[in-house]
Amino acid sequence: MKILFVTLLLFIYCNFCFCISQNHFNKNGDEKSIHFDVKSLGSSNDNPALCGTPNSQQLEQYINGLVGSYGYCNGTEWAVTDFKTFNIQSSNSQNPQQTASTIKLWVLLSVFKDIEAGLYTLDKQIECSTGLITVEQCIALMIGVSDNCATYSLTALTKLSSVNALFKTLGMDDSQFHEWCFTTCLGYSSPCPNNDGTGDNNVLSSHDVIHGLTLLHEGQILNETFTALTYKFLLTAHGWQPMLGYYVPAPVAHKQGWLPANEGFNPFTENDEATVFSECGDYAASVMITRDWSNPQEDTIALQLGATIGKYIYCTMVPFGYTNDGAPCSITLSQQIPSPACQ
Repeated sequence: MKILFVTLLLFIYCNFCFCISQNHFNKNGDEKSIHFDVKSLGSSNDNPALCGTPNSQQLEQYINGLVGSYGYCNGTEWAVTDFKTFNIQSSNSQNPQQTASTIKLWVLLSVFKDIEAGLYTLDKQIECSTGLITVEQCIALMIGVSDNCATYSLTALTKLSSVNALFKTLGMDDSQFHEWCFTTCLGYSSPCPNNDGTGDNNVLSSHDVIHGLTLLHEGQILNETFTALTYKFLLTAHGWQPMLGYYVPAPVAHKQGWLPANEGFNPFTENDEATVFSECGDYAASVMITRDWSNPQEDTIALQLGATIGKYIYCTMVPFGYTNDGAPCSITLSQQIPSPACQ
């Protein structure tokens, strides 16, 4: 059944409107031109004056108040930037926290750096998940359905040390990748190549995530072709239940991660890192929640918190818009700031 599901996923991926076929690379593995305008993803706005300047001060007050009203100040961090006028972050945004599957975005970037350097191509055949498939198809599994075995194979390919070197190069000083080992994965070898022996958790911080997403958006990590490919993969990413993009009608390129309470993880984790292409400009956001719990429905609470944060961010950017629940942003923005606020 799993083989059938993965085969179906790959078929859908290769026919998806954002798919990059192997024909974009010549026989020597060199990239050809890929036409992809990130700006075209946002819905057109015939009257840019309606957008105005985002009220980042109100946004910061709202998020801090909302998180506080949930009783989630401890263990919740966040950051938001519109890449132009503001970069706001929670007071604890530089605290390293458990990544869960959000680390997979940074594995993807490390793989693309390898390909840019000519170490291998997207067409390279590797053992991944359920069979011998291309690197490109393996990436589709890692990002599209967050396949852990695909992540094992791609981490072994690019190397744990390369992901950490990328963090260092980008100035993501709070972030570390320590281990990704699943003994049941196809091609698993012992000792696991994806383990630095520290026993530490894989960690990111919202401060680092926003910094990295900004560099990606500015084209400072990858060339234009692979920046476009990164967004195209992230636009196909599915989440258990979307957080930052749940209420957002604009395209959302994101990677979510979770270690759910209802599966016994304690502390539990609910994370989302996203770039949104809105009618009034692009923006990036990160929400990271890792907390102890007593209620097995804690995941639902955390996901709703993340989704509500995402809703208010979108409305701050697009004050004339409507969110996916049909609510006018003008009404959303007129709400009283929740309390008590996190400090």
